[in-house]
Amino acid sequence: MARNNRSPQGELDALRVALDHAGALIFSKDSHCRYTYANQRFCELVGATLENVVGHMADEFFDTATATLLHEHDAKILASGQSMQQRETRFFKNSGARHRFLTVKSPIIGPQGEIVGLSGVSIDITESERFEQALKENQQLLDAILNNVDGYIYMKNRDHRYIYVNRASAELFRREPEDVIGRKDSELLPPEVAQHIRASDDLVFKTGKRLASEQNLPSTDGQPRYYWSKKMLLRRPEQPDCLLGFASDITELKGAQAARLRSEARFRTLFDASRDAVVVIRQGRFIDGNRAALDTLGVDSLGTLCQLHPWDVSAPVQPCGTASEALAEEYMATALRLGHLRVEWMLRRRDNGLETPADIVLSAMDLDGEPTLLASVRDLTDRKRYEAKIHQLAFYDALTGLPNRRLFFDRLSQAVTQSRRSGRHGAVIYLDLDNFKPVNDHHGHRAGDLLLQEVARRLAHCLREEDTVARLGGDEFVALLVSVAPDYETTRAYVCEVAERIRDTLAQPYLLALGDAGGRAQLVEHSCSASLGVTLFPPEESDMEAILKLADGAMYRAKDAGRNQIRFAAP
Repeated sequence: MARNNRSPQGELDALRVALDHAGALIFSKDSHCRYTYANQRFCELVGATLENVVGHMADEFFDTATATLLHEHDAKILASGQSMQQRETRFFKNSGARHRFLTVKSPIIGPQGEIVGLSGVSIDITESERFEQALKENQQLLDAILNNVDGYIYMKNRDHRYIYVNRASAELFRREPEDVIGRKDSELLPPEVAQHIRASDDLVFKTGKRLASEQNLPSTDGQPRYYWSKKMLLRRPEQPDCLLGFASDITELKGAQAARLRSEARFRTLFDASRDAVVVIRQGRFIDGNRAALDTLGVDSLGTLCQLHPWDVSAPVQPCGTASEALAEEYMATALRLGHLRVEWMLRRRDNGLETPADIVLSAMDLDGEPTLLASVRDLTDRKRYEAKIHQLAFYDALTGLPNRRLFFDRLSQAVTQSRRSGRHGAVIYLDLDNFKPVNDHHGHRAGDLLLQEVARRLAHCLREEDTVARLGGDEFVALLVSVAPDYETTRAYVCEVAERIRDTLAQPYLLALGDAGGRAQLVEHSCSASLGVTLFPPEESDMEAILKLADGAMYRAKDAGRNQIRFAAP
């Protein structure tokens, strides 16, 4: 096998030229941390010639903090004899520039085995770190694997033979550096890997342009490891051009990418399979949504959804009276600040304008480095319907649809409170039908139900909109008149007028339409008067049971007086 016949001095000179043209800073120091060598890039950045660098210390070229940190690192290497790799920030005195470097330092061992100094290679990773940050955002990774870059450095001639490798590069081939020099990739790697590398090397030599590509090499355990490689053509004065390469291990990044893709696939499957509508919101605009969201919001495609704001699929004004756009912005800001928010919202479909109530849970998250909201939307139409039905059963009489005893007392409590604030009197009219039992006895309970329903209808027409009529049970009804007048006499006169109207209205004959076995309507006429008991409650009154008891007692006195009468409770 042919080997490079260049003399050691010639190779050393070539290496020095290569080091001068390398993008990295390459330097060495003695045991007192004074520079003994610096390549051209180093001299350029510190603004000094090599002669003005050699023999000087770091504090002459860097700010105090940088120089102190460099000295601490150098001291550790000189004391331990161990190599050190770290990322560091350097502030240059001459220009005030700030650069980020990946630096590898190793001790220099003398002939007697003693540590006589150290050498270092600093690769400017300022631009690389910007790239890593962009990669984090694009691939939703909190940490880029490139932060652990090893910094493999090597040089090849046009015959594709290595003329320099650092130790990290040599370890990739499981050889010592001197056993790699002069060899080709075809002698060190499997044929298919070597052919791939040679093809990219040929492209660099042919075009003279920098090339960045992905490569893989087998590791000691037989599993492939992936590397991000950068190659450039190094033109050396009076010497043949050579290829200068740098590589970073991205195996973990590849694994993370694969895991991310698997995770995204699982998430998308769950996302699209969710029965609840789920949307993603950023800067007040939809950026994603599942199939259920498109169906719920009446949107034909994800592309259309991503052109909309949340208020574009909302009722113009929410039930609280606030415009949807203003309220949505307020809720989204609150959710981003608190991390979580649950609200009820009135949606409006885009396709047909149908408005539906929804329960929305907003959860804040960081996506691609930007604050984002994940919104789960659940249609409340059925729940609202059930709640209304439960409310109806709990507070309204099933036969007449009038408020029941529970709701009546709730409204009476409100009326008493309102009367106390306003100083206006109210009244309760308690009534019982005088001739109800015969209609059940002669015509059945169906006729009795129809009669009660008609009584409820007539009572409602006798009162103001703000008043209440309720069924307490059987054929007993009660009317609540609120805020009638500020003085007792005016209130009594008005209530007496209403009571007379109720008595006259209920005394009118009832025509009940009953069905017979053949499905034909049977009309039954029935007369049924009512006895009414009335009590007025002054503003200071607060005992609701006492108020109703007074009206009930007055009603019984009306019955005792011959029925179809009105009696007022004693003031």
